[in-house]
Amino acid sequence: MFKPTDIQRGMVVRDRDGEALGGIVAVDPRGFTIGKGRIFEREYPVRFSEVDDLDGDDVYLRRDLASLPGAILAEGALDLDDEARHAMEDASHAPHRPVVYTHDLTGALVPME
Repeated sequence: MFKPTDIQRGMVVRDRDGEALGGIVAVDPRGFTIGKGRIFEREYPVRFSEVDDLDGDDVYLRRDLASLPGAILAEGALDLDDEARHAMEDASHAPHRPVVYTHDLTGALVPME
């Protein structure tokens, strides 16, 4: 268990998968702020309740990057490396199979398996 007083400016914030999100630029009684940079287009506030653990100068969050609420990612933040980009291009040439949808018990439209 971490203590909020152990979190300081300059520490690196990581998501639950270990992806570096940015550095802490401010700390207040409710939480801290991740500075804008490679991942975030503007400063991103985080509450202490979102922190899972501390490891040295790394702060680990409970969520992964994709599930952070209200995060506005910087342009190109999730750019793929060359290998992943080629794999996607190869997949785009494969014949596309249409997806069949149906309604579930609540009336929501869901893909059939």
